Amino acid sequence: MLPSLQEDILNDKHIDMLNRFERDVAAYDKLSELSMVTSSVGIICSVLVPLLLYHLFVQGNPYSALTVFPYLYWVIGGILMTVLLTRFAIVYADRKKHQISRTKYRPITGFCMCDLSILRSHTQKLERTKTMGDRLRYVKLVNYYSEKILRQRDTMDKLGVA
Repeated sequence: MLPSLQEDILNDKHIDMLNRFERDVAAYDKLSELSMVTSSVGIICSVLVPLLLYHLFVQGNPYSALTVFPYLYWVIGGILMTVLLTRFAIVYADRKKHQISRTKYRPITGFCMCDLSILRSHTQKLERTKTMGDRLRYVKLVNYYSEKILRQRDTMDKLGVA
């Protein structure tokens, strides 16, 4: 059973709105997932493609390309560009999710739906944990997000917005 702090936040009205919010931002979640996969694939390709090109064009030992500076620059540049582009996509998706939450849901609820989504995720993980260390970690996270949501809602109430 959830403590009264979480029961106050996770009522039926908020859960329905959270489900609607998660449907609204599903495309941005997929963009984040795609960026995470692309990051690892892109880094591997950044290392292997220059080695393959060196082997095809120079007809030498492909591993000696690691000491040749133009190919080393291609590898490092490819890794940096992959990391930057995938991070940019993740930051963009996160920004759009917060923008949707801020414009569509926060005036109604008084808090960020992204925080409520994370709270629900950690609450579900807390219920499935088997070890004491995981329980302690998720209890801390649930308490942190609960207090954060309540502070946001109290701030909105003081301002008279919600």
